[in-house]
Amino acid sequence: MLYTAYVAVCLASTPVQDCNRNTAHDWMVAPGKVQSLSYCMVRGQQYAATSGIVKEGDIVKVYCKAPDQFRTAG
Repeated sequence: MLYTAYVAVCLASTPVQDCNRNTAHDWMVAPGKVQSLSYCMVRGQQYAATSGIVKEGDIVKVYCKAPDQFRTAG
């Protein structure tokens, strides 16, 4: 299975367990797909760190899923 890294960037005031797509001030999709779940997590962290979007104190949470596991509300 191929995985894509999805990165939620939340304000520091957001509890870590509540940091998700709905509470994030930025939601990023790292380019590319990887076969390893652990590498996907590392890829998401690297992408967030080099994005220029994450500020000191922000909470970063990486989700690794197959692209079809996220559904868009219609």
